[in-house]
Amino acid sequence: MNDERAWYLLARDADSTPVAFSHFRFDVECGEEVLYCYEVQLESKVRRKGLGKFLIQILQLIANSTQMKKVMLTVFKHNHGAYQFFREALQFEIDETSPSMSGCCGDDCSYEILSRRTKHGEASAGHTHGGGHCGGCCH
Repeated sequence: MNDERAWYLLARDADSTPVAFSHFRFDVECGEEVLYCYEVQLESKVRRKGLGKFLIQILQLIANSTQMKKVMLTVFKHNHGAYQFFREALQFEIDETSPSMSGCCGDDCSYEILSRRTKHGEASAGHTHGGGHCGGCCH
């Protein structure tokens, strides 16, 4: 928590006890300004009640208001619940930088990089500075 680039979104219950948080950073991936969500953690007692979705929606609002082009995150393939949550409930897509998109590691890679374009990103789609796939293989 000492990284100066790190930002945190914290949720507290009625007693002001922390029950969830997200760690994120403003970054550049393949020439695009992104909000990269490094972590979302919720206490078990608040899971499946909409709080996780709400935190990600707040990150999307922050990304829009700061003119980021995407919200990005990494999800482990074995975490089926999280994968389904991001892909179905929040409409994240497999990002072009994900190792599975490079064709070099097939099913060997244990994670996917997911993203969702912001309004600013949708408006500038096709005008990226990076151009094409710039992700790497996982080994």
